[in-house]
Amino acid sequence: MTAFYLKLFITPSLMLAISLAGNRWGTRLAGLLSGLPVTSALIMLFLTLEQGSGFALRAIPGALAGLAAVQATYLSYVLAAQRVGVPVACVAAMATYAAMAALTSQAGSVAVSVSVTLMLMVSIIVVTAHQAPASAARLVAVPRWVIPMRMLTATLLLLAITASATWLGPVASGMLAPIPVIAWPLAVFAHVQGGRLEMGKIVRGNAIGGVGVLGFYLVLEWAMVPWGGLPAIGAAVVLAVVTTFVLARVLDRR
Repeated sequence: MTAFYLKLFITPSLMLAISLAGNRWGTRLAGLLSGLPVTSALIMLFLTLEQGSGFALRAIPGALAGLAAVQATYLSYVLAAQRVGVPVACVAAMATYAAMAALTSQAGSVAVSVSVTLMLMVSIIVVTAHQAPASAARLVAVPRWVIPMRMLTATLLLLAITASATWLGPVASGMLAPIPVIAWPLAVFAHVQGGRLEMGKIVRGNAIGGVGVLGFYLVLEWAMVPWGGLPAIGAAVVLAVVTTFVLARVLDRR
């Protein structure tokens, strides 16, 4: 019961903090923050607490496959948005997500998932390279109901995955963990209200943050057994945050 109340408190609180920070400091920071392993870390934390470290460890290959599918979604949306409107781009992106998730999960290889994810991240960063840091202060107003929606969606996703983990199994639970409940709607709203330039900042930030998420899962896979679940998750989160902001700084300088 304590874990249930923690889910109800921690998840919406983190969603609220990230959403408010993005609203305050602009779309570029919002993209970086929404790309961090927020839902991923929470889901892996509660899978570890409720199902054990072994279950969480077996969920990592599925999570890496899901991460590749998420990055494919971003790239598909950016490319489609250059030629079609928002609704069609959203449909194309979701179709890409489903196809990539099926392919990477069918492959069942961590090496394949990592390679595909890195290739997609580099592609996104290259495609969005024209997004100038100097224009990062642009704020994109969102309707008042959006932040409560993000908080509710993230909490319901966490509750659904952890409650049904035994039925879903580790692979399916892992695949659902990287779903970006903040970033997807944030990118669409930025596109509708700020145009492709603002949407590109969100997607670019998420690709950079995705490198941190990738590191998060790889550290978990390496450290879960020798260190134990909670220390491994803590170290993986720290690595993800540091990697994301160091990479963002390096790319800004270039």
